[in-house]
Amino acid sequence: MKIKNIKINSYGNLKNKEINFENNLNIIYGKNESGKSTLLNYIKNIFYGISKNKNGKEISDYEKYTPWTGEEFSGKIKYELDDGKTFEVYRDFNKKNSKVFNENLEDISDQFKIVKKEGNQFFYEQTGVDENTYLSTIMSPQQELILDTQSQNALLQKIANLAGTGDDKVSFQKAIERLNKKQVEEVGTSRTQDRPLNALQKRMKEIEFVLKGEFLTNDDKQNLHTRKEELEKNLLDEKNKNNIIRQLNMLTQKNQINLEKNKLKIKIKNENEEKIKKLNQKKNNLLKNNLNNL
Repeated sequence: MKIKNIKINSYGNLKNKEINFENNLNIIYGKNESGKSTLLNYIKNIFYGISKNKNGKEISDYEKYTPWTGEEFSGKIKYELDDGKTFEVYRDFNKKNSKVFNENLEDISDQFKIVKKEGNQFFYEQTGVDENTYLSTIMSPQQELILDTQSQNALLQKIANLAGTGDDKVSFQKAIERLNKKQVEEVGTSRTQDRPLNALQKRMKEIEFVLKGEFLTNDDKQNLHTRKEELEKNLLDEKNKNNIIRQLNMLTQKNQINLEKNKLKIKIKNENEEKIKKLNQKKNNLLKNNLNNL
């Protein structure tokens, strides 16, 4: 999905704003409190509606972003789905349901399911992304961490799997186990028996023993030397296989170390974000008290 245009009549500190997006990467930047997080919430609330419930916060999103001076609390977004179809959604945040228009600007709002509590389900039906998934993946506010501990661990595991094996569903730990098993079954080690590596080593010893016999003719010795050279080459090939598997193991373990480093970075980031969240809560409380004192 691509967002092509955003128009804001009034939403929080954003008023009469219009933003056009290009294909590929778009970056919106600005100073602190300039409205970047507000814009993120605006996009989310356009698609899913705005909540009047506090949900554990000091004030609800509806109270937080409602204009103080009576402007039209509304806006619209034009977007394109992966199949190339273009839609435009208009929402008056004072009302439960939005209006959805197709590329011919025909009102198609009634084509989507309406849930009494949540309103028009157009965006979920079009993309398959519900609000919780949207908050946990697409939208990442600075002041709060949406992913709970279990979800964080699941995401970290997928990243580790992808880095270690090229597939987010294949665990790097299982990859190590498979490499070790492959080494034992197809090559062998100094502790195994009857594996290719062990058979070659055994045959080499037998040839060396025979070569020491004085009763052999020159032709016999030459044939044995030739055979010994072939076995030495095969033995070297098997040892090379062992080295490759050992290197793969080392690379996989290195990825695990990098994963632990990433976990530490995320922990520090989470702690800093929690501090920022608490400071913002204090700021909001002070602002609220000041308003009450007016």
